[in-house]
Amino acid sequence: MSAFTYSEIQGKDVEEFLACASAEERLSWLMERSYFHPEIPRERCTVEGRVPGCLSGLWLEASCIDSRCLFAARSESEMVQGIVSFICDLYSGRSPSEIIALGDTLAHFLGLERLLSLTRKRAVLSTISFILSYAKRHDSTQLVA
Repeated sequence: MSAFTYSEIQGKDVEEFLACASAEERLSWLMERSYFHPEIPRERCTVEGRVPGCLSGLWLEASCIDSRCLFAARSESEMVQGIVSFICDLYSGRSPSEIIALGDTLAHFLGLERLLSLTRKRAVLSTISFILSYAKRHDSTQLVA
């Protein structure tokens, strides 16, 4: 694999996703991601890291290196793994303030909510909430009271 920057990967991923002509193709594209995307190792999937409210097990991790946030996921559902990994990739590599400024606009822009069942929408919303919360806790531009 070529060495891409995060923004190039994000742009490439978004272009590939939007190039899918139908909802079925987009879901298939997301599903394929689950097979090749690195996930959180099973031994790090603890009760504390599990996302509440998701029917299939979903765990999220975050770190901040050189003022850039990185997100990873693991799910017991291949479809949820693909969707959530895509979301993690879209927000990873950005500063906390960039993530806060984006908010949930990426998911809306991509139309993810139109593709998903109510249960999978919850996984998407929980993931974005986790990412935004993490960014807010690590944003040095926010005043701490």
